[in-house]
Formats: sequence, C-alpha cells, structure tokens
Amino acid sequence: MLNGLRRVELGCRDLERSQAFYEGLLGFSPTGPVRDGRLTVGRGTVLLDLLEVGAGGNQGGWRNEDLQGGIRHLGFKVGAVDAEISRLEAAGVTVLSQPADVLGDVRIAFFLDPDGARLEFIQGNLSYQRIGSAALAEAEARQVPDAQPRFDHVAVTVSDLDAALAFWRDRFGFAVIGDIRHHGDPRGFLMTYLQAGDAVLEVFSFDGPVEPNDLSAAGRGVLGPRRLELLVDGAPGGQHLVAPDGVPVLLGGQR
Repeated sequence: MLNGLRRVELGCRDLERSQAFYEGLLGFSPTGPVRDGRLTVGRGTVLLDLLEVGAGGNQGGWRNEDLQGGIRHLGFKVGAVDAEISRLEAAGVTVLSQPADVLGDVRIAFFLDPDGARLEFIQGNLSYQRIGSAALAEAEARQVPDAQPRFDHVAVTVSDLDAALAFWRDRFGFAVIGDIRHHGDPRGFLMTYLQAGDAVLEVFSFDGPVEPNDLSAAGRGVLGPRRLELLVDGAPGGQHLVAPDGVPVLLGGQR
C-alpha cells in the first residue's frame, strides 16, 4: 500500500446490523474476528473499522450540511450507479438523492448506512477544471470499476484551504490531483482532490465562513465516521493528531 489513508473508523449502534450492511449489501469482507466491540472490513487496502458505541450513540453534532467543518461523507466507486441504488432501495436502504450527472463528468447518488452515515456511489472518473498532477489525473482516468463497490474517497469540509493543504499535502505528501469550482454556487464552492495513498481526500472549501464541528472532543459515543487512520513511512504508529476543523487522525501501523 502507498502511504496515505489506511482506515476510517465508524461508530455504530448495533455491530451485527452494520456488519450485515457493509458485508451483505456493499460486499466488504472482514479482516479478522470481532474484538472489543470492533470489526474491521474492507475491499482492497482502505479499511472500515466498525466500532459499536451502543444504543445511546449520536451524530456528535454532525449535520447534513456541507458548510459544517469536518468529515462529510465516504465515497465508493461503482460501475453502474443506477443499478446499485435500485438494489439498495429494494433492500430498504434510505436513499438521499437519486442518481444524477454532476459537474466533473461523473454520475453520483447519496444514501445512508443504518446509523445515518452519509455515503456516496460514484460512476466514472472525474474531469478536473484545473490539474495539479497530470500523472495522477491520467492514472485515475485509466481506472476500471470493480464488480462491487470499492472505497474511493473521504470528503472533508475545511474553513481554511491553505491550512488544510499545509496539513495534508505538505506534512503527509498527499499530492493535489486537481480541483473543480462550482461557478454558479453563491457560496464560492471549491472541491480540491488529493491523492491519499490508494484513496482520495476530497476537500470542500467555501469563500464564506464554515461552521465549526470538533469531532476530536466528541467522545466515544459518536456514530458515523469518527477518525481517519493514516499510514506514513517513518512515523511512529499510535500518534493521535487533530487535523484542521477537528478531524481526529491516528498515525498507524498494524493494530
């Protein structure tokens, strides 16, 4: 695996229910047994760490509003988003938005996991308005979708793009692939894409203010994406950091 995003920790109320969702509906496989209320599943090199936080779990102040700082959603690449969404709807999954063609020449749809985590299916490879790395953009354009959903990206909203780039790009070497600006959006919405190992970090920034949301102070009972784990050459494992806008980060090796 390339240095970069290794694992995303997600809080859930009922571990068996979440396991059935991510394994049965999204095709992820467990990497080992359940230990201390935690199960790791994955397809490829980026893993999902499902942590049971109990019936009292809550969203930790998270709102379905991209102007709120911190982790926004997880994205998965698929070959046919319409068919995948129809399959999820038939299984009773809550679909937030039906498949639609959007800026960047991709087709997307959003849905929720059993505890309200916001997830995205993406069909196709992005066309960037400005390219930061031609080699990375060309490598992405050559990607072929898997038969089942494959982990693609984590989206985060930041209040200061320069500070975010100083953390993710300058500190950890996540190169900018390119960016896309929504020119018709009065909020001044810019999406910047960084290569995070075998995954992508999708950074949302806006010309106006962003609402703070500090996951690092929210405690164990938070549902949905709670923490990102990075694999970084030469960095001691077990270090706990806080990225801009309160995103908890663990520098890891093997748990």
